Amino acid sequence: MDRERCDILELLNGGKSSDGFLRVAAPMVRYSKLEFRRLLKKHGVQLRFTPMIIADSFTRSEKARQNEFTTAEDDIPVIAQFAAKDANEFVNAAQLVYPYVDGVDLNCGCPQSWAIAKGYGCGLLKNPELVKDIISTTRRTLNEHISISVKIRLLQHASSRTTVEFARQLEMCGATFISLHGRTMWQKTSEPLNVEAIRDIKDALNIPLIANGSVKTWDDACTLHKQTGADGVMVARGLLSNPALFNMKYKNATVTPIECVQDWLDIAAEAGENLHFLTFHHHLTFMWGAHLKRKERLEFNSFTTKEEIFNFFADNYNIKPTTQFIEKSYPPYTNCSYDHFQPEIKDVNNVEDCTSSWNSNTKGKFFSEFSEELDADDDCSLGNSFFADM
Repeated sequence: MDRERCDILELLNGGKSSDGFLRVAAPMVRYSKLEFRRLLKKHGVQLRFTPMIIADSFTRSEKARQNEFTTAEDDIPVIAQFAAKDANEFVNAAQLVYPYVDGVDLNCGCPQSWAIAKGYGCGLLKNPELVKDIISTTRRTLNEHISISVKIRLLQHASSRTTVEFARQLEMCGATFISLHGRTMWQKTSEPLNVEAIRDIKDALNIPLIANGSVKTWDDACTLHKQTGADGVMVARGLLSNPALFNMKYKNATVTPIECVQDWLDIAAEAGENLHFLTFHHHLTFMWGAHLKRKERLEFNSFTTKEEIFNFFADNYNIKPTTQFIEKSYPPYTNCSYDHFQPEIKDVNNVEDCTSSWNSNTKGKFFSEFSEELDADDDCSLGNSFFADM
């Protein structure tokens, strides 16, 4: 059942780019799906994460597993990120997904209020002992060769001391690596990244550290690496606006190259119904929205089918899905079976019907804010502060 597995620690230590750091795509709710991971891989991203998945829902619901996780033979390396409130939730989900991924990651970095209210994401940072228990329990349970990582934020803005100590303890608990966003949970993305704190934490660890925050261009990534010495640079919103950000062929590009848009159309055409229309449409808005005048955006946002979008790009930019996709370019989707593990599910009161951390039929807060910003400024650039990394 187990597929060929990538050694994430070896990748971090020896698979870095010529510029000295691993190119990493952050987990993004709604958007880090298999199809987008394929696009990122083609354009130089070396390590990719799934969207944040609610661990308890993934364990309890076949529907959640089908909706939240898809993979294929070419989806290597990939790390599944889970939101969990305790070790039982995280370990159960990790054991279920284990055959299909190269690692599992605990989200302690999501600052959204709904996540914190439910005890997920940054809410876990209020209880460091619980985070340590989750990591140590998972390390005792899973095969020693699988990566177990944590994505965190700074615990304090004024001093790195508490975060340094916390990171050291996670290392002792068995974490393979740590991803660190250089802001606290209370800071806005408009506030400066604390690169000194990231450097302090990197210097204190014997395991790799991936730095995250405020990377919008290739030069930003190189600068963050030089300032912090991080083993990898993780990007979220910058890769939404330009999935070719890490592609050396386009390293001086300030917007998404048309060739990257072409690749996305090809991937979408082959994926068919496996790629939800809104997800497909949103990605193109992030990539290409700044090129469109208000009238064109209104037309583009009125589309309800992929065919309309294909025709739009064919008519306006002379690109369309290539005929080679009649024969299929990518391996088929893996038919994931979870019969290898039967989790012991604790009976709890008031279990929520939370099969997904998002609703695929709604636009979502992130996309809505992005659209409003475009409407407010017809000459806006996707390099503006809105795309400061999460």
